[in-house]
Amino acid sequence: MTVDSAQLAAFVPAVLALVGSPGPATLGLAAAGAAFGFRTARPFLFGLLSGVALTLVLVGTGVVGALLAHPVVGPLLTAFAACYMVYLAYRIATAAPIGDTRGSADAPGFVPGFVLAMTNPKAYAVFATLFSGFTVIPDDIVRNALFKGLLIMGLLTVTDFTWLYVGSALRHLFRDPRLSRRINVGFAVLLLLSVGFAVYA
Repeated sequence: MTVDSAQLAAFVPAVLALVGSPGPATLGLAAAGAAFGFRTARPFLFGLLSGVALTLVLVGTGVVGALLAHPVVGPLLTAFAACYMVYLAYRIATAAPIGDTRGSADAPGFVPGFVLAMTNPKAYAVFATLFSGFTVIPDDIVRNALFKGLLIMGLLTVTDFTWLYVGSALRHLFRDPRLSRRINVGFAVLLLLSVGFAVYA
């Protein structure tokens, strides 16, 4: 197995830039951290990472490309994704203020995180770009795909934990319920804007 060091050197920063930049998943994590706290939002993160792993498999094997190319299935999946993002933004915007005991009960768990990953339009575009744009192991197609998939997953896990931590750090800075509400609404609006941009792009 021969690793192309030049391709690898270009691949790693590309992954960090694409998966770590603001988007529906990263902003959703930051918003969940700010609204509910790091510990309470961890099931949401684990669900998201599980969904990302499945998304990587679906993109890497070409299943997603075939579905999105279908004249009926493609638009339906896009519409479902947009509707779910709106629902998630609503959950974040209406989260109980900091210190309210309803916060833990209202927090999105594993399943919402999993669904977010599976309906994130940015993820499909990013993974397709990373899989098709770089050949890290030129002499073995299967190992090349597996290597890139594992590296993407590892780097994405680090960046997602970081986004959740940053969001949860904001939670401790704002104890005023009115300010807390504004922060949650602001994150929800940013989430919706990122979804609109991802769908448009």
